[in-house]
Amino acid sequence: MAMHPSQLAILVISCDNYADLWRPFYTLFRRFWPGCPYRVYHVSNYLEPGEEGGVPLAIGADSSWSDNVIKALAQVEEEYVLMMIDDLFLTSAPRLDELERVLDWVATERPNYLRLNPVPPPDRPCTGEVGVVSPGTLYRTGTVLALWRKEVLLDLLQPGENAWEFELHGTVRSDRWGGFYSTHRLLLPFVNGVIKGKWRRSALRTLASLGVEPDLERRKVMTFRETLLLNSQLLRSRALRCLPAGCRRQVKDLLSRGKCNYSLLK
Repeated sequence: MAMHPSQLAILVISCDNYADLWRPFYTLFRRFWPGCPYRVYHVSNYLEPGEEGGVPLAIGADSSWSDNVIKALAQVEEEYVLMMIDDLFLTSAPRLDELERVLDWVATERPNYLRLNPVPPPDRPCTGEVGVVSPGTLYRTGTVLALWRKEVLLDLLQPGENAWEFELHGTVRSDRWGGFYSTHRLLLPFVNGVIKGKWRRSALRTLASLGVEPDLERRKVMTFRETLLLNSQLLRSRALRCLPAGCRRQVKDLLSRGKCNYSLLK
């Protein structure tokens, strides 16, 4: 049973302060996934993404990341949404054969959540392409390339939370739900372009190699010191993934007490 386009939509989460990212995002999305059969919704405040962008969902003034997503989901008809962020740029074509098999599995098994970015990977096997993300594991509500049953996402969203808080606290709330899974491989290759409002130098090099030049007058580039700090935190995240899945959350909680400097791809 194939995943019908009426069942699944792609939700690109953005805001007007990030409008400079929309042209490179959709340039690469349309280039690498030109036959995408699913409706693409674009979340913003008041601005529209243009004719190459998705269906505009203008939610008005910012309240919080979670409030914005709740408002956007109220305008989405489809049962499932694939959550994408405006600073995640496709770098090559999706693994379409594998993606189609996974979406066929979704249509049949009807999971509550499926992470297409296996970072961290699933902790128990299920099929050749998909594994289980058990209660008690780390980043169970990741926002990066996450396919959600809409009613479950709405249940877990807490008004007032930013994206990092949703990943941290929403993970704990998600333990009351079963049906959480992740693919074993990344099915939509991407680069994370912006961290804490600034361009990553490595991402700019990747975009340049793809012939895409963002508007650097609109947004600063990370300093070398900020890049070193980011890399050190990424190394910490990789070290966490070496621990047994069942204890990563407790270790992360100990390390995260205090202010978080960057919202990282875990």
